[in-house]
Amino acid sequence: MYYPYNLTVVKPKINKWKIFIVVLILVVIILLSIYGGMKYAKHMQDKKTIEELQTKQEIIEEQKRIEQEKESKRLKNAKPLTEEQMVSIENIYTSEEKRVFLTFDDGPTAAVTPFILDLLKQENIKATFFVLGNRAKSNPELIKREFEEGHYIANHGYTHKYSSIYTNIQTVLDEYNYTENCIQEALNNPDYHSRVFRFPGGSVRRLLQKYKKGCKRVFKAKWNSFIRLELIVKRRRRSTYKRNVT
Repeated sequence: MYYPYNLTVVKPKINKWKIFIVVLILVVIILLSIYGGMKYAKHMQDKKTIEELQTKQEIIEEQKRIEQEKESKRLKNAKPLTEEQMVSIENIYTSEEKRVFLTFDDGPTAAVTPFILDLLKQENIKATFFVLGNRAKSNPELIKREFEEGHYIANHGYTHKYSSIYTNIQTVLDEYNYTENCIQEALNNPDYHSRVFRFPGGSVRRLLQKYKKGCKRVFKAKWNSFIRLELIVKRRRRSTYKRNVT
């Protein structure tokens, strides 16, 4: 059978505006993605930079704090006693307040001092160590540990040999000064001054009687082991002995 029809291929009409809009949208999306990526990358870089600056600032502040602590320790006991402090020490024997002062003499020694420090640290107790200059010189690490753990480093003379110390008034002061130097060297702190001196053998021993005439008012303390060198110097200046002590 024959059909008298002609077949015609109809091509779809292309909507150019629609294509343009689609392409435009795609371009906008791509540009926004790139812009957003750049903004995010910049944000992350800025965040990293801020964190690095904060870290550096924290390090600087920590270093500053450590330096301040070192400076504070270096200046500990650097200043002379105030009048108020001197009066407090003068009145220590008549104070109504009940107090106990734990002290140790003749150290430090490697055989004993570390165990004492361990026990004091365990019980959270602070003490005063009246050290010998020659032992401070040979055990500087123990002097440093005593200081670092909050104990007081005081002066007990250099040799503990009565024949060397008690030759005359000046030899007592020399022993004090030698020991001060040893303490300062052990602590690596030239500004540290112990302020306190405990006479080897105690200030009421018979061998010291010949010095009492010149230092009569110095040795009348009830707790004879607790004598301040400033007090010795101050009172001796009023007596017949007039010497300059460095």
